Amino acid sequence: MRRMLVAIMLSSMFFASVAQENENAAVELSDTIILISGRKVIASVQSVSTSKVMYIPYDGKVVKEMDRKQVHKILYKVGRVEVFNSLAAVMVDDDNWQTVIITDNRDDVEGLFAQGDASAQSSPQARNAKAAKRSADIRLKKRAVNMGGIIVLITKRETRGGYGEIPTHFVEGVVYGFEPLQE
Repeated sequence: MRRMLVAIMLSSMFFASVAQENENAAVELSDTIILISGRKVIASVQSVSTSKVMYIPYDGKVVKEMDRKQVHKILYKVGRVEVFNSLAAVMVDDDNWQTVIITDNRDDVEGLFAQGDASAQSSPQARNAKAAKRSADIRLKKRAVNMGGIIVLITKRETRGGYGEIPTHFVEGVVYGFEPLQE
């Protein structure tokens, strides 16, 4: 009885290790797409054009596409490496508001996903227009990082006050990130 139990346990461990080796071999025989966000996608790359990367995910059968702007590099199963873009951020916390970029150029957010609208107003302690603008921008960046964004496209800026009054700066924008909004 003990021998039979030991034989069953050894055979189940053997089959589990063979299954794990087969899965590892399948992953090793696939291409790896590394996004500029640092995320890895195990897939079979079908084609790379000047603007798109066509691939079949490791666990799927349908061809998908992504913007080439989102791809840092592709590690092909044959050992070839193709580098496209630099990483967006290296070893920086996701919740660091100082890494958020503020822009008014629509081309800077092309290929990114809208996370929502955000607005901010300067602190009442701001004593001049420059400090009010900086305060509003910092508050906007903090709201953007809380929404999962990395860049804010400014849609409206307004400064009020001056000539002896406390200056107030108001800013609105659309927050963009690398990943689509989770529903």
